[in-house]
Amino acid sequence: MLRIYVDTREAQSGIPDLLRENGVTVFFQQLSVGDYVIAQDVVIERKNVFDLLSSIFDKRFFDQLARLKTTYLNTFLLIEGSLEAVRSVTEKWKILNSALVSAAIDYDAKIIYSANKKDSADVILSIIKRYQNGTNNKGPIVLHDKPKFETIDQIQLYVVESLPRVGGKTAVKLLTEFNTIKDLCNSSVADIEKAIGSRKTAELIYKIFNTPYSTRQSNKISSLSEFIDNDKT
Repeated sequence: MLRIYVDTREAQSGIPDLLRENGVTVFFQQLSVGDYVIAQDVVIERKNVFDLLSSIFDKRFFDQLARLKTTYLNTFLLIEGSLEAVRSVTEKWKILNSALVSAAIDYDAKIIYSANKKDSADVILSIIKRYQNGTNNKGPIVLHDKPKFETIDQIQLYVVESLPRVGGKTAVKLLTEFNTIKDLCNSSVADIEKAIGSRKTAELIYKIFNTPYSTRQSNKISSLSEFIDNDKT
């Protein structure tokens, strides 16, 4: 029996329905990372080209890749749509290619392209068959709620990388500068800016550490697009 765990946010995409039509048993669950889990250490992250571009600009892309790499042995990045379309919405379209190169080299992501949702479903089905049939069958699917860590350093990096606009390189800069997460939490905006070179990111990190928690959502921040700048992580 071919089977797959799908993140609940993908339920309305139409792809699970297409998989069912091809004999795949679909289980919906809120996944901690990734969109589709098809084997014990195999996960697929699906992004259309415009979502991909948005996630690169607001730095979510590299945060997601870091979590995927830490959690699963094999990560597939499924890019849906035409990359040519990106040129019509931004002059910074070349950043997309650089990000994908980083995804492949720095985060060991296997990048696959698809033209549309039907094509994406066909790609996912092929991956399912490859891992669940014959010698590639890894047995029951195991969902990883949290990454596996071997050292305190890895946990510290994971915690800091979870901050908005903080990727792997920025996390290393922050921990190198402040030595401990406690000292980072107690630092000033100026100190954080000195470490990473971005005033807007420094202000956001400081705000996260120093704003009282509220269940009333009175501390709702503006769109992260306001924090987009040209700084590199």
